[in-house]
Amino acid sequence: MLTSSIIKLTRSKFLSGFLRLNGREITQIQRILDPTILTGLYILLQPSLLWRTPFASFPSWYLVAFATFIALPQSGIYRSYRHRSLTKLLQKINSSWLLILSLLLLAAFFNKSTASFPRIASTAWAMSGWLWLFTSHIILRKVLRIHRTNGGNSRTIVYWGTSEAAKAFSQQIADRPWMGYKIIGWFSPIPVTNKTQIQSLPSCGGGRQELRDWLRANKVDWLIFSHIDSNETELNQMISLFGDTSVSVLYAPTWSHPSMHFSVDSVGDQLCVELWGNDQRWLDRQIKRFVDLTLTSIGVIIISPLLVCIAIAVKLSSPGPILYKQDRYGLDGKKFKCIKFRSMYITQDSEISTIKQATARDPRVTPIGAFLRRWSLDELPQVFNVLIGDMSLVGPRPHAIEHNEFYRKVIPGYMQRHSFKPGITGLAQISGWRGETPLISDMENRINADLAYQRDWSLVLDFQILAKTFFLLRSGNVY
Repeated sequence: MLTSSIIKLTRSKFLSGFLRLNGREITQIQRILDPTILTGLYILLQPSLLWRTPFASFPSWYLVAFATFIALPQSGIYRSYRHRSLTKLLQKINSSWLLILSLLLLAAFFNKSTASFPRIASTAWAMSGWLWLFTSHIILRKVLRIHRTNGGNSRTIVYWGTSEAAKAFSQQIADRPWMGYKIIGWFSPIPVTNKTQIQSLPSCGGGRQELRDWLRANKVDWLIFSHIDSNETELNQMISLFGDTSVSVLYAPTWSHPSMHFSVDSVGDQLCVELWGNDQRWLDRQIKRFVDLTLTSIGVIIISPLLVCIAIAVKLSSPGPILYKQDRYGLDGKKFKCIKFRSMYITQDSEISTIKQATARDPRVTPIGAFLRRWSLDELPQVFNVLIGDMSLVGPRPHAIEHNEFYRKVIPGYMQRHSFKPGITGLAQISGWRGETPLISDMENRINADLAYQRDWSLVLDFQILAKTFFLLRSGNVY
C-alpha cells in the first residue's frame, strides 16, 4: 500500500522533475533547506525568546541557526547514500540531532535561562525538527530508491573489461536495483565467443575500435573500465579513447580492496590516486584532542572511586602489580606503553604467554581478571594514555606488537589503521568485532571496521560510538 502510494507520488509532475536531479543537486538544496526549516520552526513555536548575557542580548533563534548550520554538515548526512545503508543515515540523523539539542541545552544551562524555555514549545520543536530531518532525508531517499527500481532517475553505463570482470560488476548492479544503474553496452579487450557471453549483460560489442564507434553514436552517463593493458602503446590508445569523449570516466579495478577509499591527489602536475591514508584536517585533529582532554578529565574525576576499588581488588586477588603495561603500536606505528589493570597471574613465562590471545576459561586469567575483562573494566587505566596523548577515546584498538607483526603480513592495509591514534573504544568494538580472533576473517572484519571509521570520521560518529559503548560494555566474546 505504502509502496504503491509512493509510486503514484513519484509520477506527479513536480516531484518527477525533482527526482531527475542528481545527488549533488539534491544535497545542495538540503544544505540550505535544513537550517532554514529548522530555524523557521523554532521561530514559529517561540518567536520572542531572547538569549541574554551581561554583554549582549539577541533572539535565541540565532543560536539555532548557527548550531544547525555548523553541526549538520559535519554529521555526514549530506554525503551520497545511493550506495550506502539508510540505517546508517538514520543513525547519523539521530546522533546529530541529539548533539544539536545537547549543545542548545548546554548553552541555556550556562546562561541560567533553562527555566525561560517553554516546555511544550521546546518539545514540539525537538520532535518536529527530527521529523523534518527524517522526512527530507530518509523518506526522500526511500522515494528515490523506489523510483530508481521502477526505472526512473537511472544512470546508464558502458563497460570496458574482460568477461569475468564484467560478470562480477553486473552482479553488483543486479543485487542492488535501487541504485538505478543500467549497463547498456559492454566491450572487451579480449575477443568474446558465444560461450563466454553473459546473460545479464548486452552482447559484447567488440574491442577498442567498436567502443570508439559506439561512443560516437550513443549517449551514456558513465564509461567504466576495469582493464589496463600492460602494453604502453595499448594503454596510451585507451587513454586517448576515454579522453576523446564528454562522458564521465570511472576506473573500477578488479584488484581493489573494501578498505581503500580512492581519493585523488597530485604531486606537481602528476595526478595520483590515494588508496589509503589519513585525510583528517589539522583543525579536526585539534578539536578531537580538545574533546578527548575535556571528557577524559571529567571522566577521571567521576570514576576515581571505581579505579581505587578495582586497584584494591586486583592487589588482593593475586601477587603482582596492579597495573600491566605492554608495548603497543600507536599513531604512525610508534610504540607506546598501553596501561591496563592486571587480569592474569604472574608466572615465569608470562612475557611469552602474553603473545597468545586469551580464550574461554583461560587458566592464566584470575577470577577478578575474568570479571574485569568481561565488563571491559581492565581497560579503564587507558584514560591516562588519553591524557598523555598516546591514545584517543575513540579510534582503532591497539593490538599487541606480536599480533601486529603477524597480521600485517596477511591482511592488506592492516597497518593503515595506525594513521589514527588508537582508541579505548572504536567502531569495530561496537560492531561486535572484539575479543578473540581465531580466524583470519575475524581480524579482517575488525580491520575493515577500523578503516571505515577513519574514512567516515566525524565528531558526531565519535559521540555515537561512545554512547553505544556504554550499552555494550559486557561482551561474551571477551575472556
